[in-house]
Amino acid sequence: MDQQYHPDLSARLEKSFEEADKAREMLTESMANALATNCDLLHHGLVSAKGLEVTTEMYRYMLGKLLRNSSGEVRAQVLDSFNQSMEKFWPRKRADGSDLAAPTQ
Repeated sequence: MDQQYHPDLSARLEKSFEEADKAREMLTESMANALATNCDLLHHGLVSAKGLEVTTEMYRYMLGKLLRNSSGEVRAQVLDSFNQSMEKFWPRKRADGSDLAAPTQ
């Protein structure tokens, strides 16, 4: 290979990888937003159709099944996600009664 061609090829490959990484990040973000929107619509549809109590029982059942999943990885991810959600919406209280972390939107 020609010595002058090699640095140019490396630079083009590096730029190509950077662009691929950016595209993957954008796609991941877009998919996450679409999933969150669909989950939100599903939740509101369930609450409208069956009521909050039945929907809450369905979520409890689903969470229980996920936590009993044979894959330890699934259990760990579900438990971690559950704990993060608890901290966000019901933060632990300090001894003085104030929240350790205020809920973020």
